[in-house]
This record gives sequence, C-alpha cells and structure tokens, in this order.
Amino acid sequence: MSQTRSDAEDLDGVPEAIEPQDADELKAAGATKTKKSRAERKTDTASGKAKAKAKATPERKVQRKKRTSPALFYRQIVTELRKVVWSTRSELFTYTAVVIVFVLVIIGVVAAIDFGLSRAVQAVFG
Repeated sequence: MSQTRSDAEDLDGVPEAIEPQDADELKAAGATKTKKSRAERKTDTASGKAKAKAKATPERKVQRKKRTSPALFYRQIVTELRKVVWSTRSELFTYTAVVIVFVLVIIGVVAAIDFGLSRAVQAVFG
C-alpha cells in the first residue's frame, strides 16, 4: 500500500503556505486559522528558546561546590578498593601466561606476513 502526498505538502510532510484563493474559501467555511510558513515556525522556535534560556538563568550568583578534603578523598579511595574483587595468585599467573602466549603468536603472524610481503616485493621489483 503506498501513501500519496498532495501537491501542497513539502518533503517533510508539512503543507506549504495556503494560496490566497484557498484562504478565502477557508474563511467562508468558517476556518480562520492558517498554518504558519516554515520561516515563521523557525523564528517562533528560536525566540521561544531564547526566552526559555533567559528564564532558566537565575539572577543570583551560582554557588560553587565544596571541595573534597584530602582525608575524605582518601577514605573514598579505600572504600572503593575494598569493593574490588582481587585475583588469586594462581589466576594471576594463568592470565599472565595466556597474555604472553597470545602476544608471541601475534608477533609470529605479523613477522610471517612481513617476511612474505618483503619476498613478494623483491621478486616483483628485483
């Protein structure tokens, strides 16, 4: 099912300004309100945002937040570190070995690709 759009609608689906003869017909039918043009809507939106921004800004000075004392900062750090789940020694050794093996495998793959590409370039360009 396809939807059709009248010729009076713009690409965004909003009807363009009503032509004068259509406005007369609307007034005769009892409709007095016409749609605003895109420029009028844009102007209204911009002025509305400016008014809202002016209302949002209080006249009194904005109070600064209190600085955290070094003692409180240290206590917060200790509290957060108590929440951490620490690895056991065996898990630490296992994870370290896995990382080292993975890095060595990747080094081997990159070295093989580099060696192959350098041989190919030497074969092509002599």
